[in-house]
Amino acid sequence: MRRTLRQRSRERLPMGLRLGLRRAPALLRWAVQPPARLPRSAAPLGVEVARRSSPLRRQGAETDATLQAGKEANVRRVVAALDGLLLPPGATLSWHAEVGPPLRARGFEPGPELHDGRLAAAGGGGACQVANLLFWLAVHGGLEVVERHRHGLDLFADRGRTVPFGAGATVHWPRRDLRLRNPHPGPARLSLRVAGGRVHGALELTRALPQVVSLEERDHRFRRDADGVIWRENTLWRVWRRPPEEGAAVVREERLAAHSARVCYDVDPARVEASAQRRGDRP
Repeated sequence: MRRTLRQRSRERLPMGLRLGLRRAPALLRWAVQPPARLPRSAAPLGVEVARRSSPLRRQGAETDATLQAGKEANVRRVVAALDGLLLPPGATLSWHAEVGPPLRARGFEPGPELHDGRLAAAGGGGACQVANLLFWLAVHGGLEVVERHRHGLDLFADRGRTVPFGAGATVHWPRRDLRLRNPHPGPARLSLRVAGGRVHGALELTRALPQVVSLEERDHRFRRDADGVIWRENTLWRVWRRPPEEGAAVVREERLAAHSARVCYDVDPARVEASAQRRGDRP
């Protein structure tokens, strides 16, 4: 497909300038009338239904020291914005409404972020680690996932991975949001902190969940398309089971997402399936 003059002109501009131009109208609207934010509470609700932590530095990943420092600063900035957030019954949490635009003037630093299929420095880069954690807590805490996005690249091999592939969320202001709704009869409270080189998070409710919730991966495979590109694919399911003392029978299942991401590392050829699909095709 022939590119337009406007498209070619935009591609010649530095990434930061292109991003700024795209964000300008939304930034003006945000400055004139910022979105309403959810209330905060320092008082725990009493029942912790989900807890998880993740390391600030990924094992085996090589990241520029300046970008890593920027990422850690951005993670702390986002943790401060979300800690203690109280989600009333029926209310929806919007990442963009609570965190806002990742501007230097608002305390965000250049950090690692994917742009045009490659890793680059961008304001607020690396904060997706908190979005990943928030998605995991929401799934295990029974929140409704209203909006959630994933990267189209699988950057790192499974060294030290403790969650299924694709079990995260990417956010990019102002379009790609993470929105979570509280379907419970009582409020939900988010607790976040950074300590010991890790990000710690918990989701609290006023009463325990009636079933045990798990996040399960199905249909996992590596696929080589007709152009020789390797894709990694799976589906993620939320499964509700009765407590072990009641037999642990499955009560219901919910398919959360189907993923297909281009692999950016070497994969054992024995694990790769052949496919006649073309580059960029999705199942």
